[in-house]
Amino acid sequence: MPKLLIPAIAGGAALALVAGVSAATVLHRNDVELSVDGDSQSLQVRERTVGEVLDAQGIAVGAHDVVLPAADTAVTDGMEIAVSYGRELELTVDGETRTVWTTARTVGEALEQLRIDEPDAKLSATRGLSIGREGLDLQVETAKDVTLTVAGATAPVRLTGTVADALAEVSVTPDADDIVTPAADTPLADGMEISYVKVDVVTTVKEKAIAFEKTEVKSGKLDKGTEKVTTKGVDGVANETWTEIYRDDVLVTSRVTETEVVKEAVDQVTTVGTRVPAPKTSSSTSSGSDLTPATGNTCKASYYWQGQMTANGERFNTNDLTAAHKTYAFGTRVKVTNPKNGQSVIVRINDRGPYISGRCLDLSTAAMKAIGGTSAGVITVNYEVVG
Repeated sequence: MPKLLIPAIAGGAALALVAGVSAATVLHRNDVELSVDGDSQSLQVRERTVGEVLDAQGIAVGAHDVVLPAADTAVTDGMEIAVSYGRELELTVDGETRTVWTTARTVGEALEQLRIDEPDAKLSATRGLSIGREGLDLQVETAKDVTLTVAGATAPVRLTGTVADALAEVSVTPDADDIVTPAADTPLADGMEISYVKVDVVTTVKEKAIAFEKTEVKSGKLDKGTEKVTTKGVDGVANETWTEIYRDDVLVTSRVTETEVVKEAVDQVTTVGTRVPAPKTSSSTSSGSDLTPATGNTCKASYYWQGQMTANGERFNTNDLTAAHKTYAFGTRVKVTNPKNGQSVIVRINDRGPYISGRCLDLSTAAMKAIGGTSAGVITVNYEVVG
């Protein structure tokens, strides 16, 4: 009977030994440090793999999340497990949009990961802004190298934005008259050439005289060839608005853009006689030695005989005692004396001339004959107005 108990006891001891080893294995725990999106906690875990640890902690991992070490890695004592959630970025760089995923938790970290963290770039959000798990829309404008010409001087500029931003960089604010090429709202591009021309429009008002017009009216109350100013002309006054355009302080155009008449001019009216007086015969004049000699004026006198219309409108009669003078009114009576023989004649002015230098009278043939000068053709005479 005792012989039968030994194996049983031995077998029972062996079973007890195996059970003890299994229990120790089940009861063993590993110390791990679990970090989820930067939040860390210390854990004692029995799970055999990283994935089991995450499942035990209720941590679901998506396709864009990152787990280090990998989920199938065996857990060891003192292990550090890190979970970084993926964030969706709707990223627009210089107008081109694309969707990217990042585990970065701030805008700055995301830009570093994407290698577009230029210090002079313009962002739609601050670099320190947190990116939630819902993601973020982010616009990035990178700086551009452009050349800027202002007042003829060219300089390189590097910045983001538009042409207006480039001008603001050099303290230039265009107004409506200035010329900016390309337009101020044009986005900057690498290699762009920008020019700015300052345009000033200056207006001034100047007073200007308006010359009066001259008109003539005919009257039968005056002899033909007689003229009389019946309304004196008076200049008017106008204000002229001048517009001057300067480009970079250099005058390029100047013109009248408006005229305002402030005082009308008064036309000068000259009355011209149309009445034809009855022809005067030689009996209305006189000649001979019984006339006293003319005094006061001396000039050269010639004579003419061609049949023609005289300046006062009557037919020239070579037998009348008439003469031509440049300015005397028609009908003026002039005494003419030949100082060589003392012969005198009174003539009536009915024509204009002579137009040869040094001569003041052109006598009819009869008048020249009366003072004995036809043989010479041109003689020196004394003359005076007698009526």
